[in-house]
Amino acid sequence: MKIALVHLRHAYSGGVELYLNQMARYLAEKGEDVTIICRSHDAEPPHPTVKFVKLRGFSIGKTHRLWKFAKAVEKHVQQSDYDLVYGLAHAWTHDVLRIGAGTSLHMSRSLNRSMRFKDRINHIIESRAMAPGAYYHVISNSHKSALEIQEAHNVPSDKITVIHNFVDTKRFDAERIQQDAAQLKQKLGVDDGKPVFLFLGTGYERKGLKQALTAYSKLPFEAHLLVVGRETHEAEYVTFAKELGISERCQFLGSDSRPELYFTLADCYILPTLYEPFGFTVIEALACGTPAITTDNCGAKEVLNPQVATVISAEVNPDELLSAMIKWADKKRTTDVSITCRELALTMDVEVVLEKNYQQLLKVYEMKKVDHA
Repeated sequence: MKIALVHLRHAYSGGVELYLNQMARYLAEKGEDVTIICRSHDAEPPHPTVKFVKLRGFSIGKTHRLWKFAKAVEKHVQQSDYDLVYGLAHAWTHDVLRIGAGTSLHMSRSLNRSMRFKDRINHIIESRAMAPGAYYHVISNSHKSALEIQEAHNVPSDKITVIHNFVDTKRFDAERIQQDAAQLKQKLGVDDGKPVFLFLGTGYERKGLKQALTAYSKLPFEAHLLVVGRETHEAEYVTFAKELGISERCQFLGSDSRPELYFTLADCYILPTLYEPFGFTVIEALACGTPAITTDNCGAKEVLNPQVATVISAEVNPDELLSAMIKWADKKRTTDVSITCRELALTMDVEVVLEKNYQQLLKVYEMKKVDHA
């Protein structure tokens, strides 16, 4: 089967990008002929047989770039002979669409802001992508997202299949990387006697870093907070930490391609997000044996239980977050919670979840063949 995967950006960071790479790799290993249609891509494909088609036309600014890419995909697919086109975002020409980043409408609502021009263009692209007749089926990574696309774009529930995200349990395995994590911990100057809280992600406003810093500043005991990720306005958060008087106990470390080391050395992972369709990082933390705190705004709540995580209310009240941080501060060191975390993560192993996705694609391919018979 000749399959095209569509996404604006191919890279080795980001949740949708992670899915893109793993899905392309899995399909190629199944013997499928895989092409990634994108505007930009990393030098290395996720599998030696995976090909890239780069559609990089002239555009002015990020918003124009989105529209031009969607139009270019439409033209390219019409001129090609793909058996199946699997859209991951930023286009409206596909047989199957996966919603991995939620909707522009609900993103804006969660941040209590009106839709910016870029958001409105994204919304238009989404509307065309999910218009009647534009797809055979939609895959959503959470029931939360499934409900949102029904509300925002009137997608019938029988056209949606929910398949939760996966975790690479071989990569995110504390036992395998324990020594490297210990060396990193020493390099960072982290005191073994103090709890280590980890905040990891890109887009600090949406992921709730201000709320995390506020809660951390109120802890009744000494601890470490590591902030790992990429943020355009990081200086604002560094200043905020200084204002709270926690700058000496809070390290801003920038992005790192080894998140598994941080999940392993941390005692608790915190993701007090305002909007998160799923949240790969939550189950990555669990795979490394680390309990998590997230919010009712996070799709990953659907796979969690009180033995491994705390889910606080959607309002992301810092005092509620503080209580959860106090609860989990020493559990990793004083109980067998790491075993429980790991066991849950193993049920979402990458190979198991990708097979579910693959079977859904095969079903759509059969539907398409009947349609064109």
